[in-house]
Amino acid sequence: MTCSSVFVNRIDSSLLEPDYNEIFRYMGYGLKDRTELDDEVRKMVYQIVPEFQKILCPQGVYVFYPLKIENENLIFNGNQLKSCQLSRFLSECSAICLFAATIGPQADLQTRKMQKIAPVKAVIMQATGAMFIEKYCDALCCQIEKEAAEDGLKIKNRFSPGYGDVPLENQKMFFHLLDCKKIGLTLTDSLMMAPEKSVTAFVGCYKNINLS
Repeated sequence: MTCSSVFVNRIDSSLLEPDYNEIFRYMGYGLKDRTELDDEVRKMVYQIVPEFQKILCPQGVYVFYPLKIENENLIFNGNQLKSCQLSRFLSECSAICLFAATIGPQADLQTRKMQKIAPVKAVIMQATGAMFIEKYCDALCCQIEKEAAEDGLKIKNRFSPGYGDVPLENQKMFFHLLDCKKIGLTLTDSLMMAPEKSVTAFVGCYKNINLS
């Protein structure tokens, strides 16, 4: 895989299937706790989620590069990233995909607005936004998987900066290599992304030896 063009992906938010169990989990309710969930709060969740979904704008940018791994260093497109964990995780990979994804600014705006007038609803919106950005990342990875398959490659699970021994400082690499402004995504001096419900991640691509 030699492609280094940056691709843009946008989908309608209605294509993302809400996962209410995940929303409750993000709200702090484990499986055992959900029987004690207040009926009024539960009702609020089922009322808020469909309306919240309508304001979302799921979109992402991604790029593929050939990958070499030498002495725990990942080398791609002239960049070098040292990570024991990531180099082991991607040890069989010959290419790497970097992506940035967001569900848009309206999620943040509505949640902040609700924090001032209805804190419980704001908590629900925070949890809903967290669920939907993960749902969109799953959908984006499905697209990445399809494109990798065209080159006879399979993909690994995504791995984001800030996890394991991959410093959050590597966010800067994503914003250097990806045209994140195309999806309205910016990076603050403290390495936080805006909109808040956004994700960057590495996706390793490796040879599918089961091809017939």
